[in-house]
Amino acid sequence: MSEVEEKNLEISQEELDKLPKDTVHCFPASKKQILKRRIITLIIAALDAAAAGYLIAGKTDPGPLLWCVFGAILLICIVVFIHTFVIAKYRVAMDYQKNEVALRYMFNKITIPFDSFDGRDGEGDRVAQMLKNSTLGANMEHVDYLILDNVYEEVCYQTSSKDLASKEDFDMLAKEAKLVSSVYKAKEKYDALKTDEEDSKSDSKDDSMDLVKEAIKEEKAEKAEKAAEEAAEAVKADAEEAVEEIKEEISSEEKDSEEK
Repeated sequence: MSEVEEKNLEISQEELDKLPKDTVHCFPASKKQILKRRIITLIIAALDAAAAGYLIAGKTDPGPLLWCVFGAILLICIVVFIHTFVIAKYRVAMDYQKNEVALRYMFNKITIPFDSFDGRDGEGDRVAQMLKNSTLGANMEHVDYLILDNVYEEVCYQTSSKDLASKEDFDMLAKEAKLVSSVYKAKEKYDALKTDEEDSKSDSKDDSMDLVKEAIKEEKAEKAEKAAEEAAEAVKADAEEAVEEIKEEISSEEKDSEEK
């Protein structure tokens, strides 16, 4: 990362002053959603208890497995019912005291630090997209989506205007989430870090390739030098052999001339 890029990604005090101070903004779940869950859990729990009571009154023992099923259903209903009171307080919260985003998801509280958080527009799943593009979609309520992402984790979360108490709450949450993202620049920092890692890997790969090429060149040079030495030795041996043959011929001619 260059010095200019690092400077651009620094968080200035002027940008931090744009955010609220020492407060928590809570965005509760939709009242319709809460009421629907409470009614469903109460009905299921009542049916479960009625079925168990019927078996007890009839002195029928269905066995330990079925009793475990009755107990599990009742426990799930209790947990879901209690959870509706939790999300009635907030489903998503912007905590400017701890500098984090808190959200309720699947009975868990998940927190995302501001310096790891990215908030951006989302979209519905495939079914929602198909319904939106169909003739039925014309009569359906428009739903906006917001992605709440921890850029350093693989999973991200999404909420919608349908999940929160009102469209105004959703718009306020979207505005604050995008403002935090623009101030802390978590996504830009993550992208820059990822680019640096890829460049580093590419440079490392190039260096490895250069080392391999140099090794191949050195090996070829050694083989060429060895071949040249062998060729020189062969030429030398041939030359010595030729000299010996010439000496023998001269010696033979001298003997012939002496005999005459």
